[in-house]
Parts: sequence; C-alpha cells; structure tokens
Amino acid sequence: MRAAIVCLGLLAGLAGCNAGTPYPNPSPIAGARVSANPNARGTEAFCQQYGRQTAANSYENRIDRGEDSIGVSLLQRQRAREDGAAAYRRCLSGRLN
Repeated sequence: MRAAIVCLGLLAGLAGCNAGTPYPNPSPIAGARVSANPNARGTEAFCQQYGRQTAANSYENRIDRGEDSIGVSLLQRQRAREDGAAAYRRCLSGRLN
C-alpha cells in the first residue's frame, strides 16, 4: 500500500512537469519561437526571426509576472522590442553578438 502511494505521488509530480505553458510564456513578441532559426543565415528572414527571438528572450529575462504592475510590464515590453530591433540591425550588418 505504501509503495502504491509513493508511486502515485511520483506520477502526479511528473504530470505537473508536462502541464506547464511552453515558452514564450506568454510572450507579447509575435512570432518568437524556442526552436532554432529555420531560415538561412544572412537572409532578411533570418535576421527578422533573430530579432524576434532576441526580443522574446529579453522580455522573459526582464519580466516578473508575480510582482510587476501593468506599467512596468509595458515598459519591459518596449525595452525588449528595442533590444530585438538592435539585434535585427546587428544581424543585417553581419554580426550576431
């Protein structure tokens, strides 16, 4: 009986791992994805996706969903978009760092 309870507890814990929202969680940056950039390096499409992914990463790093007010959230969103735009320009110039 004890083994069954322990097993049930482990399974319930694992179920919680799969129930989470995938990245971006939810991100206001439309088109951002977790997966690798599918576009060919050096193309306009690659740089656009690179900028979106950079913006989404920046937003995720800045935001604190439990404590940030709507004003702080909007400010962080704008800063993340600026980071994405800068990454897009860097990419067009041939630099990714």
